[in-house]
Amino acid sequence: MKSIFYFNTNLIKKMIEQVSFKNLTSRVLKMIYINGFILFLLGMQSCSDMNDLHNKYLDEGEHIYAEKIDTVVVGSGFERINLEMHINTESIKTARIFWNNENNQVDSVDVDINFQKGVFNKLITNLNEQQYIFKFINIDRYGNKSLPYEALGLVYGNNYINTIANRTILSLAADIDNEVFINWAENFDKKLDNCTLIYTDINGTEIEIIVPADELTTFLPGFASDLKYNTGFAPNANAIDVFYTDFVSVNTSNIILDNSNWSIDSFSTQQGGDDNKVANILDGNQNTRWHSKAGESNYPHWVIIDLGSEATFSKVEILRSTYDGGGDNRAPDKFTFEVSKDKITWVDMGEFNFNRHTNDGQFYSIVVSDPTRYVRFTGTEGGGGSNMVLGAIKLFK
Repeated sequence: MKSIFYFNTNLIKKMIEQVSFKNLTSRVLKMIYINGFILFLLGMQSCSDMNDLHNKYLDEGEHIYAEKIDTVVVGSGFERINLEMHINTESIKTARIFWNNENNQVDSVDVDINFQKGVFNKLITNLNEQQYIFKFINIDRYGNKSLPYEALGLVYGNNYINTIANRTILSLAADIDNEVFINWAENFDKKLDNCTLIYTDINGTEIEIIVPADELTTFLPGFASDLKYNTGFAPNANAIDVFYTDFVSVNTSNIILDNSNWSIDSFSTQQGGDDNKVANILDGNQNTRWHSKAGESNYPHWVIIDLGSEATFSKVEILRSTYDGGGDNRAPDKFTFEVSKDKITWVDMGEFNFNRHTNDGQFYSIVVSDPTRYVRFTGTEGGGGSNMVLGAIKLFK
């Protein structure tokens, strides 16, 4: 039974007056007696209050908790999410999952565990695109509940799709066998999963190719026309859905010939130093240059390019140099273009005008009826003095 103490000050005063104090020593003893008595009463009251704090819990008895979930792996998806629950006990009947509002149990679902241990998956659909906190509570056969386990999950949707873009194609090229291939920009986005290519081959059949994220060159066997592609992204490592961009068409009118086997067979002149050598026109880079011999050469300036093997093409692109950071107007005003199988018999493809005051690539149709191995470019005249400076020469299928 709880004890209750009331402090009666008159009673305490009478008890103190009954003690006789004759001298200073007696007065000191009196003070000790008074203080000790008061402390005794306060201690009794404190013990009573302490019992009050514990009694309500002791009256409730022992609380038993079910064993909580060990681990949850969250898999993000399009307006859905997969929750992979790892349970390492056979004492659980049900796993209850809450999200948004645990107290009112508006958004919750039960997963039957049936006293088994292992991995249990629950797919939750029709979710808004946002971040969620999921709470998991296990319930055993006696109705005991576990302490909650929390897991953070992201649900993706159209807003995420609007942020992704197709992988970059550097060039569409053809090799010496006239087979077309794609050169991709290097992929630095770890979320990029793959690309899907669709095209029509020479037999009129639609071909589909899946391109891995780390592939830099993709061949298109028998390519004829109608190339399009899209790009898929997995937003995180455990994503259950891949998100794709819309298909886009690729311009196949400018399929460049692969220049990896090209070389310079012969030329008229070049200025000293690697920055000026004639081979610079083969790298496809407008920022390099071929500079004719300064002060010791005049028009015409020419070069013979060995394609490495016989090839067919229908178009040539000529670019002036931007080596100086702007544009070099010492390119020719006119040039001729010739082709040959053996460097003995040359076929004249015509004389062409060139605008040496623009950095834009300038294209010229070249009707080559038979495969050829050598091409000869000759700058015939120019307004930049006796020297000629050129950026790059490219051939297209």
